[in-house]
Amino acid sequence: MTFLWFLLFSFSFTLSKSAPDSDSAILLSLKKSIFHDPSNLLSSWNPSTTHCSWFGVRCANFSDKVTALSLAQNGFSGEIPADIGDLKFLEVLELQGNNFSGQIPAEISYLPSLSLLNLSFNSFSGYIPDRLIGNGSLKVIDLSNNMFSGRISLDNSSRCEFLTHLKLSNNYLVENIPPEIRNCKNLRTLLVDGNILEGKIPVEIGQMTELRVLDVSRNSLTDVIPKEIASCKKLSAVVLTNLENFGSEEKTSSMDSFRGEFNAFDGGVPLELLFLSSLQVLWAPRANLGGRLPAKWSEFCSLRVLNLGQNYFGGVVPENIGMCKNLTFLDLSSNNLLGYLPWQLHVPCMTYFNISRNNISGNIPGYRKGSCAGNRISYGLDSSLIELEDTRVAYANLPFWGSKMWLLMDEDFAIVHDLSWNRFTGLVPMFSIGDQLLARNSKFSYRLSLNNNMLNGSSHRELIPDCGKMKSVSVNLSANQIGGMVQEAFFLDCLQLTEFEAAYNQIEGSIDSRIGNLMMLQVLDFRGNRLFGSLPDQLGKLKNLRWISLGENDLTGEIPSELGQLASLKFLDLSHNSLTGSIPASLTNATNLETLLLNHNQLSGEIPSSFSLLSHLTVLDLSFNDLSGPIPNFQHQTNCTAFRGNSHLHQCLSAATPPVKPGAPGKFQKERKFKSFIIATITSASVLLCMVPMIVVVCQFRRRKFRRLGPVKGKVVVTFADAPNELTYDNVASATGNFSIRNLIGTGGFGSTYKAELVPGYHVAVKRLSIGRFQGVQQFDAEIRTLGRVRHKNLVTLIGYYVGENEMFLVYNYLSGGNLETFIHDKSGKNVQWSVIYKITVDIAQALAYLHYSCVPRIVHRDIKPSNILLDENLNAFLSDFGLARLLEVSETHATTDVAGTFGYVAPEYATTCRVSDKADVYSFGVVLLELLSGKKSIDPSFSEFGNGFNIVEWTKWLIKERRPSELFSAELWENGPRENLLGMLRLASACTAEALSIRPRMKQVLEKLKQLKS
Repeated sequence: MTFLWFLLFSFSFTLSKSAPDSDSAILLSLKKSIFHDPSNLLSSWNPSTTHCSWFGVRCANFSDKVTALSLAQNGFSGEIPADIGDLKFLEVLELQGNNFSGQIPAEISYLPSLSLLNLSFNSFSGYIPDRLIGNGSLKVIDLSNNMFSGRISLDNSSRCEFLTHLKLSNNYLVENIPPEIRNCKNLRTLLVDGNILEGKIPVEIGQMTELRVLDVSRNSLTDVIPKEIASCKKLSAVVLTNLENFGSEEKTSSMDSFRGEFNAFDGGVPLELLFLSSLQVLWAPRANLGGRLPAKWSEFCSLRVLNLGQNYFGGVVPENIGMCKNLTFLDLSSNNLLGYLPWQLHVPCMTYFNISRNNISGNIPGYRKGSCAGNRISYGLDSSLIELEDTRVAYANLPFWGSKMWLLMDEDFAIVHDLSWNRFTGLVPMFSIGDQLLARNSKFSYRLSLNNNMLNGSSHRELIPDCGKMKSVSVNLSANQIGGMVQEAFFLDCLQLTEFEAAYNQIEGSIDSRIGNLMMLQVLDFRGNRLFGSLPDQLGKLKNLRWISLGENDLTGEIPSELGQLASLKFLDLSHNSLTGSIPASLTNATNLETLLLNHNQLSGEIPSSFSLLSHLTVLDLSFNDLSGPIPNFQHQTNCTAFRGNSHLHQCLSAATPPVKPGAPGKFQKERKFKSFIIATITSASVLLCMVPMIVVVCQFRRRKFRRLGPVKGKVVVTFADAPNELTYDNVASATGNFSIRNLIGTGGFGSTYKAELVPGYHVAVKRLSIGRFQGVQQFDAEIRTLGRVRHKNLVTLIGYYVGENEMFLVYNYLSGGNLETFIHDKSGKNVQWSVIYKITVDIAQALAYLHYSCVPRIVHRDIKPSNILLDENLNAFLSDFGLARLLEVSETHATTDVAGTFGYVAPEYATTCRVSDKADVYSFGVVLLELLSGKKSIDPSFSEFGNGFNIVEWTKWLIKERRPSELFSAELWENGPRENLLGMLRLASACTAEALSIRPRMKQVLEKLKQLKS
């Protein structure tokens, strides 16, 4: 009898295995849909073996029913078949970190046992199935880093009460965060960052009493931050905004290096949220927040991480914020804070402390060496911060987790104390590190920034007493008023010193030979001090040196030949000293040298011919010395101004002025003018030498953000950073021939543009505005200064402006490649190459995305058209005239409701209602893209056969409707291809020019689509 039961069981088991709807057959269907298995991991998936032994498959005990399918991070490509929804006992589905694409089958929403779904880091697209989030069995959903679009679908009947972790990061989800999210009562993690969500944060989130982590950053959210969020009494981490490149340690940075944040809230941070006893992390850099920081903090404060940098907070730093004894990360940089720095702050116990770019004054408190026993030092978030239970969602997925500065105590860990760009006075205090940090086994790096203050003396004692216990030390004391001898200012006993910057102070004395002991030193900057004596040969021992800046001192003697031993050296500035002797030929051995500044010395002899071998040397200045002989053939140096003031040098044959870039007027100069300029340059050398002291004094004041140039009693040109001294009203009028038509290079709705050469080789574009007088000088001044702060690699740079009773002009950098309108109709062939068109399109999209999402206040251009897009000689695209439409609104001669755009490019809703939004710019961008693809104008003569008012948008719709899209492209472009990419570009342009605002994408979405199109 037992044997019969065995045969019956075996027979039924065989039938179940062979049944078409068995788990085995479903898995084989999945294998069939996977067309790329780089490691051949699915070779074990075959009918001859039981599927419960297959790779990544787990079955229930004593059953062949699949309960878990884990194929994460194996490089699979393919799609998920719909019949995966028949795995009725499936509890865990993990496909993250592959390259799956297509849509999520709606059938997954109906799996009754599924509790964990992780499809992150794939290429899924389409909509998230409506019922998925409302699936009552799901506890963890991770759909981040895909290409899902549409809205977050929830309704009042959604059954998501058992959902604990929901991650929808980095997709293309639009509209609002649905208020029905309140139905997810047990949700502990809600991550919707990196989408295109709009509106306000719903107050209903306050009803999710189990919520621990909330991240809404990198969307387009606005309005006030609801205080109701504080009703989530277990909330530990709130991320409102997040900058993509936080923690960048580049020597120079610009606003566009901190790209990626788009939320812009109103008001400040609700006190209820700040004082929430469970809150450990509040992350809100560049969130458009303002007001004052609360004055009263209590010992119940649990904050470990507080980032409110790059906002608009005013008032003082609260004295009793030191009550937050767990605080080890504090960023209040780039606000409007003033007053004194409270001594109660536990700075020695902080792994990151940044109050730079405020107006804080007084003495810096002396942070003595001591214990942080009263503080709870944290190097990251406790695993208990987010109670994960048996789920596999790692808290390391929080978007700011990569900031090793404060989260990881590994070999790259750095402690940062940044007090730069304030108004501190007095002596430089001693900075100590807390005992708990020093007690760790692994050493760490330390960066101390005190530059750009008004500190007037060193402490005459060890600045960092525990230097020997650190892996490396970087100190910046530049742009203060520190005096005394260099031996007192220099850390000659800190062998871990890697960067020391003390430029533009009043430090004097000679450089001690003991500097050769600082074998880790990489950056040495004492520019603009009072150093004298000769350079020690021991500098040649510092094999890690990559930056030496000792210009504008009183150094004498010869340049040590040992500097040629510095194989890592990239930047060498010894200009404006009294160095003598010849230029050592050994410098050629510093093969990585990129910048060499030896101008304004007393060097003699010939320029070493071996300098022609320096392949990386791009910036060279040897002017105003006593050099003689021939000029070597440098690989990158073509600017003859680098050799002026050397009367015994042979004639510079490369050019008398910096070369005029291709396409610029006046490319070829007559020989007679060339010689005249050389003679004039040599004649004026002695005059310029007499002016050097004055130039040095002026440079001291160029650190201010804005300055005024020109005659004190005359007409004044207001300039922004990096403007030449020659930018005065008289020089502009002279260089343009009093705005002569001979120098006219363009006209537009805002006025006419002229080319001007202020000094030989330095060209600018002067836009003479014709918009009448302004209602309020202060209002106009605020508007134009806002534009002066806007900097992006694809925006034309505003250098300065002038405004008078009857005259007004703006000064921009000059671009020699002409405008896009000329490019589109050029017959040279560049305009029919996919790679060129793609590059220009991305450049424009990046500029618009920056204006829409990263400027505060945001800027809507309103007049995107080819003539407002300029090119350089490498066909890099730059957007011009941004913000000028806003200036119309403070002009007495224009109504505020005027449409500022150009016919043929204006979005239909803007033309009919005068209501402008960022999506109006998207429409205009789409028109420009259609012109690039077709080579036609927006209102092209060839459209006349279709009747009046027919434009390129209507023509495109008609071709698509007629199924003749290939006829839109210029013949050469379509022939060159790639055609699939071209059609993808056409689809994008068609979406941008959609009449309905709800269909039209935003610039962030356009930019992401372009990046996908290339890949």
